[in-house]
This record gives sequence, C-alpha cells and structure tokens, in this order.
Amino acid sequence: MREGLFETVVTHGMERELALSDLQSEIATVDPADQPHVIGRHLNAALARRLSAEKDPDRRLELVNRVLALVAETDEKIPAPTRELHAMRGPSGPGSPGRYDRRPATPLNDVALLTNSHGEPSLASELRAELTSADSVDLLCAFVMWRGVRLLERELTALRDANVPLRVVTTTYIGGTEREALDRLIRDFGAEVKIQYDAARTRLHAKAWLFHRNTGFDTAYVGSSNLSSSALLEGVEWNVRLSKSATPSLMQNFGPRSTPT
Repeated sequence: MREGLFETVVTHGMERELALSDLQSEIATVDPADQPHVIGRHLNAALARRLSAEKDPDRRLELVNRVLALVAETDEKIPAPTRELHAMRGPSGPGSPGRYDRRPATPLNDVALLTNSHGEPSLASELRAELTSADSVDLLCAFVMWRGVRLLERELTALRDANVPLRVVTTTYIGGTEREALDRLIRDFGAEVKIQYDAARTRLHAKAWLFHRNTGFDTAYVGSSNLSSSALLEGVEWNVRLSKSATPSLMQNFGPRSTPT
C-alpha cells in the first residue's frame, strides 16, 4: 500500500497487506454512532464493483435480491426488469399548472458539478427543471438582478400559481442587487424577501438554492452564480448540485426550514 492518508475500512484482505508492509499503519476504531455510515459506504462500494463486473442483467438482479433478503423486508426485493418510479401526478384539468412534467438532467439521487460548459446542461436549464417540481424554494444570493429573474420568469410564474412558497435572502453589499428585481419577485411571484443591509459588518456573498420536495428528494445548488443571466447561462461559474439522498449530511447544514433573518 502507498504512503499517505486513508479513510478505508480494515478488511481481512487489508490486514494481510498491512502485515507485509514496511510502513507504519495508524488504525482507529470506528465510533458506534458513525458505524452505519462507514460500513454502509464500504458495502456500497463493494457491491458496485461486483455489479459492474457482472454483465448479465438478470444475474445482477439476482445478486442484489440475495443481499436484500439478508438485510431488508421481502417487499424491498426488486422485480425484473429493473425500473424506477419517476413521478406521481394528480389528474390534470383546465387551468391547472403542469407540474412534475420536467426533471433536471442530473438525477435527483446524484450530485454534479455544473460549469456552464458547452455540451453540458447550464445552471439555468437545471434551475428551471428544479423549480417546476419543488414544493418550496429557498434562495440565498448576494446579488439578485433583473435579467436573472427574467430568465426564470415562466417557472416562477408557475411556482406562484401552484402556491409554492418562495423565500429569498439577499444583500445590499457593493450595490449589486437591483431594486427592480426584488420588487418583481415580491409583486409578481409572491416571494418573501429579506435584505441584509449591514454590509460593513456582514459581507454576505453566498449563493445557494434549496429545493424542498414533499417526496423527500430535496436538492440544492451551492456555488459562484448570482441570479444574473450571464451567471446562469454562459459565465465561467462553478456550482455543485447536492442531493438529500446522496449527500444527506451536507443538506443538513442548510439548517431547519425556519423563517430567514
């Protein structure tokens, strides 16, 4: 094994490798509170490797169901062919908003890095799809601009028509936020807007979206993009997409869904 830092579960195979190594190993006992996460991560990686090596879809499914039979209820077994539930929708009617018809290019269970690069989904396109399926939306953004709001106008209108709460926290820092943009968020889209004025003491420069879903598939975006057309479309921006199912500990850092101050 190479010299350096690790966070790897010690297996029987690793014990044999360590015994043959000339390097000094540092091993710590996993805290019982962390054990489910640590062992679960190891199991997930081991199972993913085994499934990748198995090329027959039916044998893959048989292997997964054997594992599930050991750790889960019978109802958790997967029938063939492997399928995913993607949406549940109520009956459509005249004048009702068409919600849940679009989904982000990044699966709700996955994480991603969005850079607005050619051939990849822009942040704007992903935000539009997220807005159409959210049950509440929170935005923490240093600079909110008219053209950025205009870019999401159709989705924000649908959000308002569906009575989906929209909360925005922004700042007057260096005068980047445009008053007309905030007025429109409040007047036309029913947003609850709070403004941080003490720029000398607290220089709010964060940019983050949180999309809460009653199904539990919350997602979030944290990165460099303000609410402007250039940042959402073609600007050199980096934004990380988080997922409650894939990165639950990071999503918890957004804190409780209380009224922003």
